[in-house]
Amino acid sequence: MAEERASGAEKAAELAEIAGTGHGTTAGKAPRLRRRAWLAGVALLACAGVVTTVALVSGSTSAAKPYDFNGDGIPDLTVGLPGNTVSSKVGAGSVIIANGTSTGPASTAVRIDQASPGVPGDPETADSFGQSVASCDFDNNGYADLAVSSPMEAIGDVEGAGMLTVHYGASGGIYNDTTESFDEDTANYPGTVVKDEAFAYSLATGDLNDDGYCDLAIGQPLDNAGGKANAGTIKIMFGTSTGLNAADTIQIDQSTANVPGTPEVGDRFGEQLAVADVNGDGVGDLISATIGEQITGSSDRGSLQIMYGPVKNGAPASDGWVDSANVTGIGEFVGSALTVGHFNDDPYADVAVGVSDEEVGAKGAAGRLAVFYGGSQGLSATSRVKLFDQNSPGIAGAPETEDYFASSLAAGDFDGDGVDDLVLGMRSEAIGSYKGAGASMILFGNATGGITTKGALWIDQETDGVPGTAAEGDHFGWTVGALDTDGNGRVEPLVGAPGNSAGTVTILKVKPGTLESAKALAEADLGFAAGSDGDAFGSALAH
Repeated sequence: MAEERASGAEKAAELAEIAGTGHGTTAGKAPRLRRRAWLAGVALLACAGVVTTVALVSGSTSAAKPYDFNGDGIPDLTVGLPGNTVSSKVGAGSVIIANGTSTGPASTAVRIDQASPGVPGDPETADSFGQSVASCDFDNNGYADLAVSSPMEAIGDVEGAGMLTVHYGASGGIYNDTTESFDEDTANYPGTVVKDEAFAYSLATGDLNDDGYCDLAIGQPLDNAGGKANAGTIKIMFGTSTGLNAADTIQIDQSTANVPGTPEVGDRFGEQLAVADVNGDGVGDLISATIGEQITGSSDRGSLQIMYGPVKNGAPASDGWVDSANVTGIGEFVGSALTVGHFNDDPYADVAVGVSDEEVGAKGAAGRLAVFYGGSQGLSATSRVKLFDQNSPGIAGAPETEDYFASSLAAGDFDGDGVDDLVLGMRSEAIGSYKGAGASMILFGNATGGITTKGALWIDQETDGVPGTAAEGDHFGWTVGALDTDGNGRVEPLVGAPGNSAGTVTILKVKPGTLESAKALAEADLGFAAGSDGDAFGSALAH
């Protein structure tokens, strides 16, 4: 689908409709069936929905792993389906959670939405509950908690204002347990409710104030800052022994001390977020991909703001800046996707950035990936940077218009060598004659060289061993994720295809040069009735 970038409230209200042919199977090679359009909420706000990045940096020994909601030591598969119909409300949205087991996700699951017991609010048309998810143990009680965004939720009669719900883990998981909701009308919460400003559009977690509790960063890229529409803001909710609360929340923007830049119309500060210790001082740093930042004197757009921790007294300790004009080869909406990992064997976290609108070989929006390596001074625009695209040696395929290479990203140690690897999505890659079928790629890290193309794997629905059949508009790779779904210490890449009928998620096991296995899951594989076209199962995945 061609990328469009309308300004202001028009963009927040826009629905991504992707029509074409698809198939409804999750195993084998099936005949292609006609399907209806699916809705992806506010996915057009960014290049490919929201990449939620989790990077724990606290030293607590009692905190659970992210997504381990029942405290059994195995993360639980968490999938957002923001287009799901709930109580006859189309696009109200849901989240499905399947417990992790020693053999992978359980075959039964729970579905959480605003019709679930204890969840505040009511299902409404196009709320997009589950558009983004993030997990951490905010209260350090040994059970992971889940943050869920509903960026198009109406607050009172203000449409598209947005809402966040926080679901606290317990021995029985998070279904029917403690849930709290927050919005810009919550008492003592910063900000003001405004139509179509999409509060809670992006989420990331990590210990930002160095107190041993995990915190939640909330991006609102269409928020007004300094009187500038769509300049963007970030709210930080600090973890405590009682979890998250409004009183322990601050708001920052590009006018805050030690936040790089100045609020400008259309910057979209906070569009993508990540937390990682990129300068190796033991404290989490907050990274914003500000994709609308216009670079003075250049046609380049997009930047990374690095806000070095700890965040105290309402501001980061210091700041860093990487803008597209200073990195040769990237310059078109830099930061369409964002993830972090340790891609080599040093004490500094690294940052992978999608530039999926980048022109490559005269092909518009073919897409490019940039990997920035951390160091004692943090990130640099002029050193420790590697670029990859479909013209790079060792990467399959060729640049084509609107492939959107690296439109989604996730990181984890897929091969168990102690170094993180990278999965990226190409949401609109054509497979044969099927436009928008989509593909993904695995790039492996190593201790000395970081991310390379050695052993790289290309994965699509025509790859041997991968369930399903490529079809127009499936958008395999629209989202990607990473989670150790069987608790064996090796993380599995996850590939979402929300346009594949009602949507699928494929769980991969990989090593360099080898696809070991692939298992595709749809709603029916997790104990529910078959989903409906438009559910967009797989639009949000765990990282």
